[in-house]
Amino acid sequence: MHLEKTSLNDVFILNKKIRKDDRGQFCRLYGIDELKKIGFDSKVSHVNSSLSLKAGTLRGIHFQYPPFSECKIISCITGSIWDLAVDLRPNSKQRFEWFGVKLTPSNGKSLIVPEGFGHAFLSLEDNTNIIYVSSEIYSPEYESGIAFDDPLLNINWPINPSFLSERDTSWGEIRTRLDELSHGFSNYKKL
Repeated sequence: MHLEKTSLNDVFILNKKIRKDDRGQFCRLYGIDELKKIGFDSKVSHVNSSLSLKAGTLRGIHFQYPPFSECKIISCITGSIWDLAVDLRPNSKQRFEWFGVKLTPSNGKSLIVPEGFGHAFLSLEDNTNIIYVSSEIYSPEYESGIAFDDPLLNINWPINPSFLSERDTSWGEIRTRLDELSHGFSNYKKL
């Protein structure tokens, strides 16, 4: 495993070694021993799976405020996704900038999204399944989100997001929530 820097500080692509033979392939999605060697040291509270039946399914942009801010490591195990991180940290020079990357089972990439960032993913194929580890327990009282089509972010989605939950279509725009976002993330921990 090795980390690849992205255009956002503290967001990394985790490149995993894929072993292939005539039976198929194998890779380790998460190994705390290997991750510690590359400087990642975070607990795992949840391991989650998400299946998107249709291409164009968008989930996010989600985050949790402290003390339940999450660090996530996202891997795609069937199909493909475009995975996205948005910097929401109040004192970051990159605040409201985003980074997206395509994740597939065969490209060996996972995305590490640290605390203080929003996260979303868009399925690029039918029957796409992801697994992600999360450093904190899910806490609905601390959960929030941002509109996927917020003009301030100006995200260039690779395909049109066409299947969204009612909740994900109801998140407000950043410009109307600056105080909430600044106050809510004032005590995030660094990766």
